[in-house]
Amino acid sequence: MKEKNIFCEICSEDKIDNFTEILPNAKVKLVKCNSCGFVFIPQHSREKIEYNNYRDEEVLKSVRAANNYVRFRRHKLRIKLIKKFKKSGNLYDIGVGWGHFANTAEKLGFDVDGIEISETMHHYATNDLNLKIDRGSFYEIPVKENFYDVITLWDVLEHLERPLEVLKKANRMLKDDGIIVIQVPQIDSKVAKIQKEKWPMLSVEHLNYFSKSTIKFGLEKSGFKVLKFKTSYELKLFLMFTVLPLLKRKKQKATDKEVSISGSERQNFFNKFTNIPKPLLLLGLFAHDVAYNFLSCINFGEEIIVIARKQTV
Repeated sequence: MKEKNIFCEICSEDKIDNFTEILPNAKVKLVKCNSCGFVFIPQHSREKIEYNNYRDEEVLKSVRAANNYVRFRRHKLRIKLIKKFKKSGNLYDIGVGWGHFANTAEKLGFDVDGIEISETMHHYATNDLNLKIDRGSFYEIPVKENFYDVITLWDVLEHLERPLEVLKKANRMLKDDGIIVIQVPQIDSKVAKIQKEKWPMLSVEHLNYFSKSTIKFGLEKSGFKVLKFKTSYELKLFLMFTVLPLLKRKKQKATDKEVSISGSERQNFFNKFTNIPKPLLLLGLFAHDVAYNFLSCINFGEEIIVIARKQTV
């Protein structure tokens, strides 16, 4: 490769010839490190995302109009998984987002702290959900060391420029028997392999594309031992990023691969499936849980959940 300014955040490879461009027809430029296999958007091709202003008032209105019980049920599945390793304790959520996972964790017995950089999301989490979380960059804030039992990153690590720095800082925050729980898009998942360049997870916002081996390698370099991998297929994301674009292209009779869809449009589309009579909703949620667990059992999905324990010397 002829481009300069390429650096592998996982193994520190920086020789230009040790990177290979992959999926050349994708909407983002991707390279693969030949030394460790890590896939990422090279530094010279990245767009600056203003996460301080991430999500606007229209999206906020759509989030407020959504069904919170559906969110509780979704995140209850995550808490159920965590409780197989930690029944309760201090939990720190990196990238709280709208705060629905943190809110569910509090309701189900955890003492929750966290951080969110987006002003709009932080406002909703602290005012609408009454969560006590900080606002700012995780890179910059001081943290309590050897204090937390659980640290979570739900669909966050793929956005971060320096993922190992985050993992190493999280390691310092955990007690000696603490665990970290991460969900990220999986570049070597069955869905990603089928969809290739059309995989909806390929986005300018996603800098890092982990495989099972590269997330394990990154965690081990950061002082963790992997305990469990679990395949995840989020119905919400499937509806918002696969079904909605297909319907919109058909309606507009668009020939282009890409159609413009705002964040509020995506959320409102999902709301249609959740703001329905309660009997139908409960039946749908039961079917969702069965399908989610079945797909996970057969390792069919597009994301991976990793649980790892802090290694002690």
